[in-house]
Amino acid sequence: MRGDRTLLRQALLNLVHNAIKHTPVGGKIAIGVAAHGGAVECSVRDSGPGVPPEHRERIFERFYRADPARARATGGAGLGLALARSVVELHGGQLEFIAGEPSGSVFRIRLPVEPSS
Repeated sequence: MRGDRTLLRQALLNLVHNAIKHTPVGGKIAIGVAAHGGAVECSVRDSGPGVPPEHRERIFERFYRADPARARATGGAGLGLALARSVVELHGGQLEFIAGEPSGSVFRIRLPVEPSS
């Protein structure tokens, strides 16, 4: 695949940073990469509390934070997921949220692979 290495790295780092921030001590974070039908998929899975259903539709909006109690100084600006999605879409891909079972979160990046010449 072709893409801007710096931008794609930042998108992935945003997902990993969120997983670290929302996973309690002793929890687990898994990062996976696989090729599937003309695309590369990268997933970041955590064992944190997950995203409450009422917030799932908005988590990719700029400046949106699911926990209003978080201060910007400690909780971020609410831009990480929005920027990650923008970068992935710029590369012709998709970024999706999947609720973990029974808890946790999975964020999956799917990017198209150029056919071999």
